[in-house]
Amino acid sequence: MGGTGSTGSAGGAGCAGDTGSAGSAAGGIALSGPSLLTMVRFAMAARASGRPPAVPGERGRGEGLPLFWKTAALIGLLVLAAGRRTASGLALDLPARLLEREFGRGEVVRFEEVDFPATLRHEPTRRFLRETGLPEHGFPFRQDTEMPLPTLTEYYAYECPGAFPAERLPARADHLIRVGRLADGSGVVVDAATGTVLAWHESEAALRPLTSDVSALAGTLWLLRQGALLETAAEFEPA
Repeated sequence: MGGTGSTGSAGGAGCAGDTGSAGSAAGGIALSGPSLLTMVRFAMAARASGRPPAVPGERGRGEGLPLFWKTAALIGLLVLAAGRRTASGLALDLPARLLEREFGRGEVVRFEEVDFPATLRHEPTRRFLRETGLPEHGFPFRQDTEMPLPTLTEYYAYECPGAFPAERLPARADHLIRVGRLADGSGVVVDAATGTVLAWHESEAALRPLTSDVSALAGTLWLLRQGALLETAAEFEPA
């Protein structure tokens, strides 16, 4: 791992099965809505009003996940509504250094070519992870930093040996790149061929859609943090 991001252990990775519920993917709906840049400017203007920048911490195992699914679905709908090509080839063209400004310069992890498994052939995903990166910890997501971007097969073979039967791994487990986990214990993996981000539920041995790609994952985490900041600020409004 390289760049300005933290490479320390995220802590508490664990290898236990998850208890989370599945999200749902919405599609085929065209809605009008503000652009990502408009939402960024609005949120930044609210932040500039001088409200306390406290962010609620990770309150409990799995808490906050329903909001994650709803926010991810919202981003998906906005992308569908936009109906345009992006320069990055991903769902969102995030403003430069957006994640560093939000989560902190040392809290965004970027990766080097040596960190990528050979099976990760989706170039827009490689470029995003190399140039933009992901927050090490953006509730309810936490990166795995114990080993650089393992495939799902490598994760269970080296990080959690014996924790999960190899025969129950999904097909093409060598083409699923584990990038972290959610607060409910489910793993977050990227399809090496398409760049789609999926949730891996051990208890059901099932994969379910999470976000369209890593840019949408990062955008979801950014929006969740903004929502938490604005909600905290609202508590300080005079009655």
